[in-house]
Amino acid sequence: MKFGYRTSWRVRFDEVDLQGVVHHTKIVTYLEIARVEYWRESGISYREMREKGYEFIIKSVNIEYKKPLYFDEIIDVHVGVKSVARASFVLAYEIRNQGGETAIIAETALVNSRIGTGKPYGLQQEYLKRLRDQLI
Repeated sequence: MKFGYRTSWRVRFDEVDLQGVVHHTKIVTYLEIARVEYWRESGISYREMREKGYEFIIKSVNIEYKKPLYFDEIIDVHVGVKSVARASFVLAYEIRNQGGETAIIAETALVNSRIGTGKPYGLQQEYLKRLRDQLI
């Protein structure tokens, strides 16, 4: 799969279990870090969006663990837009280990909402266009 964005970082000691493997609960944090960096790269300022009264709410997270990630290893996290609807979208992720092997495959479904309502609200045209332009 071709992804539109990639970021990298080194696995830190506080992210691993006694075996030196990234604890499964940290993977959701990795997805969040990559997603926010992806917004910045795409010209979507989450801060500005919230100032305008909108937010993205996580509807679901799906993670498939294929290989372990280890302490001190440099990982690559790839992000891409899998699908876009009127008020929601799905982001796909692939985390690769230092050897370039796929370690994690994941997806997050997000829903656009007015802050405080918790209800779907159509994506602003500028965000809708950017997301559609980046479909993988």
